[in-house]
Amino acid sequence: MKLSSLATTIGKVLLTLLMVMPILGTLGIFPAPTPDMYHTPEAFQFVNILMTSKYVMMMSVVVYLLAIFCLWTKRTALAALLLLPITLNIVGFHAFLDGGLLTGGAVMGNVFLILNLAFLWQQRAQYAVLWKQQA
Repeated sequence: MKLSSLATTIGKVLLTLLMVMPILGTLGIFPAPTPDMYHTPEAFQFVNILMTSKYVMMMSVVVYLLAIFCLWTKRTALAALLLLPITLNIVGFHAFLDGGLLTGGAVMGNVFLILNLAFLWQQRAQYAVLWKQQA
């Protein structure tokens, strides 16, 4: 196994684990968020609204499951694109509501972003068709 394929496999495993955690949280396997988990009251209020509404969390679970399936069935380019909006929102949440990107709570979001960007870069040739103008 080449080093690059080993790194890719490790990245896929880490990304999958990062997606499984919110799935388990949405299903109620992990305890509900508490105010002490966040650096600002606004951050907790935002997360609490998302959790109680269920809609956004369930849609995220669907996207995560689809992305996991794509990731492990050689559709990494599609998985990375599916995850990009969620990744940017996670990073934005920590940057603007939860005290910044260097806080303890932002670590997983930062890792999620780095992995997503790495897979986007790795698959960049497959996106070339998206940039071409149609006649």
